[in-house]
Amino acid sequence: MHEINLVAELRNGEMKAKSLLNQGKIPAVVYGPELETVPVSLDKVEILRIMNRIAETTSVVISIDGKEYHTFLKGVQRDKVTDSVIHLDFYVPSSGHKMELRIPIRLKGTPIGVEKGGIVDHIINELPVSVLPKDIVEEIIVDVSSFDVGHVLRVGDLEIPEGIKPLLDDEDAIMLIALPRAVKEVEEEEAEEIEEGVEPEVINKGKKEEEEEE
Repeated sequence: MHEINLVAELRNGEMKAKSLLNQGKIPAVVYGPELETVPVSLDKVEILRIMNRIAETTSVVISIDGKEYHTFLKGVQRDKVTDSVIHLDFYVPSSGHKMELRIPIRLKGTPIGVEKGGIVDHIINELPVSVLPKDIVEEIIVDVSSFDVGHVLRVGDLEIPEGIKPLLDDEDAIMLIALPRAVKEVEEEEAEEIEEGVEPEVINKGKKEEEEEE
C-alpha cells in the first residue's frame, strides 16, 4: 500500500484558519475512535505538492512531536472562490475494526468494442467498501481489452481481494461498452423508416383486396 509521510505541528485551536493560511500553513485535525482530536497545521507547499497523490486508500503517516499517527484522509475543505485547500481531516482507524472507504477502479487495456466504434461508459469510478486497514488496496484493476460492444462489467464480475466487502449489489454496473449516440440515432431512424414503410403497404393491400371484392 502506498504511503505518504507528513510532519505536522500542534496548533492552538483558537487560532483562526485565515491567520494560518496567511502564514503558509493549512489547518487540519487528526482524529479517531481511540484518539482525542488533535488540531495540527501542515506546510501548505508540501500539501499542494502531494494532494494529487492522496486518495482515500492512501496511508498517510503524520508525525507530531516525534509521535507517528497512521491515518487516512477523510475530508478536504476548499475555498468556494479559489478552490484552494483550507482544511484537512485525517482519520486514525481502530485496530481490528473495519472502516468504510472508496477504492478506485482502474480500467486497463483498449476494449475490442472501442476499436469497432464503441465508447466506454465508466459509471462507477470508485467502489465503496468495508475493509480492515491492513487489507486496504490502492486500486482495483480490471483488464477490459476483451470487452466488445454491449459488454457490461458489474460489481459481481470484479476480482476483489480477500477481506474487502463491496457495499453495492453484485448486479450494479461498473462500466459498459456502448455505441456512440450518433450511431444509435441512425439505427433508431432506420427502424422508424422501416415501420413507417410497412404500415402503408398493409393498408394499400387491404384497399386493393376490397376493390377486387367489389
